[in-house]
Amino acid sequence: MRDAVLLDAVCQKYKGNIHAHSVRSDGEYTVEQMIEAYRSKGYDFMCLSDHEIYFHSDAYDTETFIMLDGYEMACEMERNTTGQQYHLHGLLDRSLLAEKPFQHDEEHAKPDYESLDTIQQLIDEMKSKGNLVIMNHPEWSKNREEDLLKLEGYAAIEIYNHQSEIQEAVGYGVSYWDYVLKRGKQVNAIASDDAHGGPTDMVVSEFYGGWIAVETDQLEQQAIIEAIKAGHYYSSNGPMIHDLRIENDRFKVKCSPVRSIRFITFPDNGLAEMDPTGQCITEAEYFIQNNEQYVRVECVDASGRVAWSNPIYPKSELQ
Repeated sequence: MRDAVLLDAVCQKYKGNIHAHSVRSDGEYTVEQMIEAYRSKGYDFMCLSDHEIYFHSDAYDTETFIMLDGYEMACEMERNTTGQQYHLHGLLDRSLLAEKPFQHDEEHAKPDYESLDTIQQLIDEMKSKGNLVIMNHPEWSKNREEDLLKLEGYAAIEIYNHQSEIQEAVGYGVSYWDYVLKRGKQVNAIASDDAHGGPTDMVVSEFYGGWIAVETDQLEQQAIIEAIKAGHYYSSNGPMIHDLRIENDRFKVKCSPVRSIRFITFPDNGLAEMDPTGQCITEAEYFIQNNEQYVRVECVDASGRVAWSNPIYPKSELQ
């Protein structure tokens, strides 16, 4: 496999939460209060993904903190009838050159669910309006893995939703991600808060529990979007990934101190690296066989918190 630097320890990584809500939809806090909460905790960017109402403004941007334009779109469904929901996240991607992108505070009417085609049409519509699309909280939504495989055009799956995890124990969507990866769909991962309200300064809070760290040379909307599309970021609810690269067919990772570093692969089994004395480790590597459908990294700390890399696709590179 070709050598590549996916994350570079010497490069800037910007921390952000792209899923949160304000009083513009069903959140408890104002826009200003939400921004101050995240900015005060050292975040570099965020998106107010309020339901069916678009945020498109640079009025709150500074040199050290910006707002990403976007929203969260739901499909109108009766959960008792269908057994599930669909929530899709849109982030403004100017490279799509939409003729009529959403304006600030523009509302998007929820469609009535008829079949999976309804969701595909919604994804297509969101993209036509200039959005990078993310599949939000599939475990909370009770989505079917086979349906996520059928759907096309979304860029990532929200594999950790902090609010869903601490309130309803349904925050992890990693199994959905692995399901579609094993069957050839190439999508990235997202971790986020989905914060709506409650105390911001408690040990157990909807805030500051899931984020992404994006490696790019500037703190700017499209630069972050391009890095997300390229997979130049990691997702986390605790640990940090400092460096991730491919050298001489070795997938190498350096991270904050963790209990184990796991290389998840398919179809063969992967590799779990741990110190036999129980000490924390900060780096590991996996020898790429070049027959893997994908390889991704999980860095797991002593509390069970995880940092997830995006996948690489050794087999695809050979085809």
